[in-house]
Amino acid sequence: MKNFTEEENRIYIRGVELLRSSIGSGVKFDVACEFIEADKELKEMIIDDALKIEIAELHYGKRVPLIDLSKKLGVGMERLLKATDEMMEDILNTADEAAKEQPRSSMTH
Repeated sequence: MKNFTEEENRIYIRGVELLRSSIGSGVKFDVACEFIEADKELKEMIIDDALKIEIAELHYGKRVPLIDLSKKLGVGMERLLKATDEMMEDILNTADEAAKEQPRSSMTH
């Protein structure tokens, strides 16, 4: 995981906010992505994260079916499914890391 400079952090936050507000105004996802001003690596991270945020909030949070989300965002189902797979992988990796950080106790229950 990359550590952001203060400026990169500002660009990242601004990019995600820009994408989300554009989508909220009805702009298709890939069109909204064209407005992000960042270097290639940071722009890709902003786009990936913003898509995952939309999936988390709309599909998992508000129970919008992925097919409807695909239409709303103008993003293909294959791309949405890939992003949801990555999200699940991230959750598993985070859970594994958290488990490794837990202090081991010699006590048993």
